[in-house]
Amino acid sequence: MRISGISNRVRILCGGVLMSIGYSPLLVDFFASNGASIKAGEQIAFSSENETVPLMLANLLNEENFVQELLKSKLSIDRFRVGSESTAGSSADGFYVASRSADSSALKAPRKLSSNVSPVKIISNGEFSGSKFVKSEITSNFYKDARSLGIPAVVVDSVISNLSSKVDFWRSLKKGDAFEILYGQKNVMLYSKITTKRRQFAVYRVNQGTNNSAYYFDNGEKVAARSNSNHFAQPLKGKLCVSSAFGRRFHPITGRYHYHTGVDFKASHGSPVFAICNGTVTRASRYCGYGNCIDIKHQAGYSSRYGHLSRFMVRNGTKVKKGQLIAFSGSTGVSSGSHLHLELARNNNVLNPLSLKMIPEEVPMIQNRSRFQVLKKQIERISAGK
Repeated sequence: MRISGISNRVRILCGGVLMSIGYSPLLVDFFASNGASIKAGEQIAFSSENETVPLMLANLLNEENFVQELLKSKLSIDRFRVGSESTAGSSADGFYVASRSADSSALKAPRKLSSNVSPVKIISNGEFSGSKFVKSEITSNFYKDARSLGIPAVVVDSVISNLSSKVDFWRSLKKGDAFEILYGQKNVMLYSKITTKRRQFAVYRVNQGTNNSAYYFDNGEKVAARSNSNHFAQPLKGKLCVSSAFGRRFHPITGRYHYHTGVDFKASHGSPVFAICNGTVTRASRYCGYGNCIDIKHQAGYSSRYGHLSRFMVRNGTKVKKGQLIAFSGSTGVSSGSHLHLELARNNNVLNPLSLKMIPEEVPMIQNRSRFQVLKKQIERISAGK
């Protein structure tokens, strides 16, 4: 730190400020030993005894309102901290600031003001020449950490979008979990990997011709588009309210305990009912105590049933899409009031519809596996720093 000159007026002003907040012993020691010997352009060596006052003096000379702020907030010595002697020799790299938290009760981790080391590695040769590669660990949450490294928001969003079916970015990732991201000059995500203590998930962008590219997981499985997500659609619009849960219950009409094979949702008469997944209608008719009933067969052995309907919008054999209007709610059959009864089964074994988040569907696999393996090895070399 270079001191261009300290006039008597500045010494008096600084002395008055420091003594007003209880630093008179420290002030006398500093000016008695160092103040009179400081010359223009001279370097001041930092040590544990005098590191605080030189830093405060530097702020005094560089900030016009420093004295006013010092008197106003009565800053304490622990508001400022200087790096170790091994780093303090360079004023560009040695300063750290420890800022207070919102409640001013504890200090946050030091934040480096400047650094000559960039966390982003620019690829200089090969197929990914000009692309940028980042390898780091999670300290707070994935989005915040990735953005703090300078990764564009559109790239971070692409990572989350393509890996969200494998990783819960908001609840599953912990401090210390690692991530890698490779993105192109036009901020196109080319590769990303999340590594936890138990598992790792990676996704790759594969070019399959002019203006034709897609993302694939490490095993060659194609990433499903968001519009074709495997998650169930809601059978009713708005917030779902359960009036009778799945399992053993007291039947409101028979007055006996029965095993309830589905879930009843509150719904006024005539509320639109939607298919929860793609499939084929196998029943659209009156059926026993279900009243007007629709059964839909899905992939992987799954099927769904909608009971107590007032009106059909499909018929037997109709192919439906997830979220398609199929009927309107009612109170037909054995029912005490208007509602929607929803059942879910797999291979004729009933399941709790609220316990499953998705139905596994057949997804396309990458065709050119040899080309895919070459791509993966190239990225592995980049990750290893080769």
